[in-house]
Amino acid sequence: MNRFKSILSKVCILTMPLGTALVMGAPKDAQAQEIILPPPPPDAYLATVAPEYFEGRPVYFYNGSWYYRDARGWNYYRNEPPFLRDRRGRWLDRDRRYHYHR
Repeated sequence: MNRFKSILSKVCILTMPLGTALVMGAPKDAQAQEIILPPPPPDAYLATVAPEYFEGRPVYFYNGSWYYRDARGWNYYRNEPPFLRDRRGRWLDRDRRYHYHR
């Protein structure tokens, strides 16, 4: 009986640091993250602007981002594709020429 208690106490002593490490390293309670997406272009804006076409769908440059619509609703490109970046530069030049040389 004493041998059993001796083995049991050694097992407890050896596994205690492992249990402590698991408890200390456990992740904290999950917290919800609220992701705020920029608002999509309003209907009045869409009615007055000609879209650019990219990946087979119309896209609109609004508030510094390119927006497109799919089956789930409005989305935007978080990273501006090179093609659209080039097109945006042409749009700004065209708008500037039209505005200043009327």
